[in-house]
Amino acid sequence: MAFQFKKESVVFRSDNAQVTGLKIWIEGELTIYDALELKGNFDEIFKQSNFILEIDLSKISKLDTSCLQILLALKKEARRKEFTIRFINHSHAVLKLIDLYGLTGFLRDKIKLQKEDLKEFSFQYGMGKD
Repeated sequence: MAFQFKKESVVFRSDNAQVTGLKIWIEGELTIYDALELKGNFDEIFKQSNFILEIDLSKISKLDTSCLQILLALKKEARRKEFTIRFINHSHAVLKLIDLYGLTGFLRDKIKLQKEDLKEFSFQYGMGKD
């Protein structure tokens, strides 16, 4: 199953102000075969100059390193342009790679774990104060 990419303009509340941003939902499998299309979708969004992006990852059933690299590049580019990008509702497939590569410190996202996931993931690497 290929992935689906949905987006919607939303208003976020930040520091007693309202800011227009974009909420994105990604659903399905993200593999190397989808990487170019995924990157193209995000390139279009960056042209629109949204300063806040919230990306829901809850429906990602499979994620490989090539698409994870695109998400990481997106986060890095957002920091460079002083945009805010939040990954929310990380699926199990996403959590596995974040934990494997020790990316919690880089991503700085709030990660919510179910009780049954607490034993599987450590999220220790990348969290030091070095």
